Amino acid sequence: MFEQLDAFHYVSGDWKPAAHASATEPTDLRILTWNVWFGGHMFEERRAALLGELERRKPDVIALQEVTKELLDVIALQPWIRKAYTLSDLELFQTYDVVVLSRVPLHRLSALALPTQMGRRLLVAELACGLAVGTVHLESMKESKQPRATQLRLIQPALADLGDAVLCGDMNFQPEDPVENAALDSGFVDVWPALRPDDAGYTADSQINRMRFELKPTLSRKRIDRVFLHGTRWKAAKIELVGTEPIDIDGTFTSDHFGLECALTVA
Repeated sequence: MFEQLDAFHYVSGDWKPAAHASATEPTDLRILTWNVWFGGHMFEERRAALLGELERRKPDVIALQEVTKELLDVIALQPWIRKAYTLSDLELFQTYDVVVLSRVPLHRLSALALPTQMGRRLLVAELACGLAVGTVHLESMKESKQPRATQLRLIQPALADLGDAVLCGDMNFQPEDPVENAALDSGFVDVWPALRPDDAGYTADSQINRMRFELKPTLSRKRIDRVFLHGTRWKAAKIELVGTEPIDIDGTFTSDHFGLECALTVA
């Protein structure tokens, strides 16, 4: 079901395939997921802001969606990434894709092919500490309700078979959307409402993100980026939005989405 992939670490002046790490004890973790937007608008400025925010936070696992080759090449050049992180990809499978970086030893990297018209896949980093982190960008567009539901029905049991797992990324549906929500496995806990039930947690919010509104002049407030937790060995301790402030006086934001950083503690 899963296709085994090479992950890469930087050693002796080059990125090389990383060895599979042996099992370690569970540990507290911070996981950051972010749709970084493939659009060309103010790309260099947004890229610099993204890398600065990631370096400042240095989460244990970084899961990015809509990564372009232009962005990936610069990610792979960063000294702080080369020093501490294993990287899932040096080349992309399509024009924009999902990418994972981990500074926790990685036991295995794999991908699950999905039924898709948009080149979507589930990318899974199985950490040596026993947690599998899967990231995905589910099918886009409003009319893709059934394809998203089908993708969820493949993704969730595949991750559950790995044991303790996190599913994160751009799910492209809202909490009130009936078709996709009917496909959700109750064993996967949606972390945001579990920890912050009184906070809407919009990750695409053109009321705050004026850049998004100017580029797509329709008011949109949606919680479509999610972190789901499955299993018993970890519990979610904290979750917050990332990238909610403009990066310049013109109202440019790092992305048209806000990211999410989630802290997990060993139960």
